[in-house]
Amino acid sequence: MRNNILTIMKKECLRIISDRKLLFSAVLLPGLLIFMMYTLMGTFMTNMMTTDEDHIYQIHVVNLPNSARELLSMPELSLELINTTMAEAQTIRQQITDRETDLLVIFPENFDETVAAFDPATALAPAPNIEIWSNGARSESAEARHIVTGVLNAYHHALTHRFSINAPSADAPDGLFDLATDADIFAMVMGFLVPMMFMIFIFTSTQAIAPESISGEKERGTLGAVLVTPANRRDIALGKILSIAIFALLGAVGSIIGMILSMPSMMGMDTGSFIEFYNVSDLIMLFLVAASTTLVFVSVLSVLSAYAKSVKEATAYSTPLMLVVTLTGLASTILGGVPSEPFFYLIPVFNSSLSLSAIVSFEASAINMAITAGTNIIFTLICTVILAHIFSSEKIVFS
Repeated sequence: MRNNILTIMKKECLRIISDRKLLFSAVLLPGLLIFMMYTLMGTFMTNMMTTDEDHIYQIHVVNLPNSARELLSMPELSLELINTTMAEAQTIRQQITDRETDLLVIFPENFDETVAAFDPATALAPAPNIEIWSNGARSESAEARHIVTGVLNAYHHALTHRFSINAPSADAPDGLFDLATDADIFAMVMGFLVPMMFMIFIFTSTQAIAPESISGEKERGTLGAVLVTPANRRDIALGKILSIAIFALLGAVGSIIGMILSMPSMMGMDTGSFIEFYNVSDLIMLFLVAASTTLVFVSVLSVLSAYAKSVKEATAYSTPLMLVVTLTGLASTILGGVPSEPFFYLIPVFNSSLSLSAIVSFEASAINMAITAGTNIIFTLICTVILAHIFSSEKIVFS
């Protein structure tokens, strides 16, 4: 019995070792993919939370005292100080909310004189308070707040706490002074998570069906029977792609619905607040992008499956594509935001990731969404022609 087990083990080990594709995909590839994926995700997350080194922060200041002017004007801080009146403060705060400028700092009138006369031990009134308004959902604004707060905190300790920074006030009773809305925070999180997860869900659903439908039939010998029928090879190719796409899209939609339903809990929001962020046009664009992306994945995997000799080989061919899909899911993070130039939406798969980011970040353009869907459909038709050509080759089909 022991010898039989050892014989079988030896046979199976030799089979796996001799199959280089299987050895690579089963032993080496998973660790390599995880290492590369998480390394790149960490890099992109870091880049997303940092700003360009050449960025000059726009700091609107009300009642700027001479003492603070000297501290904040140091060239290495890269701060552009813009004198602002109290009457303009509300407009500046709206601009910060709209991501048009970086920071608003409000000093009390006669700040230097008031601080000099203030004694924490005997004072009956609160210390002079500096308000620093920012948008935490925008990296430039958050970094500007960090720089200014750091400088003023050092000054604050040097003056033995004769003034306060962002103490609760009538305009900010919680003391946060953060102008980021729920939609801003929601868009920042969704813009990173959704495209990558969306692309992975669609690809894995396609990967589960396409190899079996084509290379599986080829392996069983039933594909040849289909090809000897009077049907045009192009019609057979398109029929297979469309039928696979339907079920792949259904599988992807199920996964996406589960992800969407879990988002309110993950982000600490109620379902009503979550739903109100998007309208019918957003959902229509989301479906068009998902459907056209599914067609691209199905057509590519169908071509690979037609070349493969078995389902196992087809799966091995498609596994490395998962890394490509994951990376394209981070397209907007790589580019530092969602681009508006139509050129980016002419690249299949890459355009889908950008379109998804644009939709969930409330930056979708109907023109760019149409370019994405059109490009993906054209790419699918090209793959259909290639698949029909493969079906016409007896050498490939019956290999």
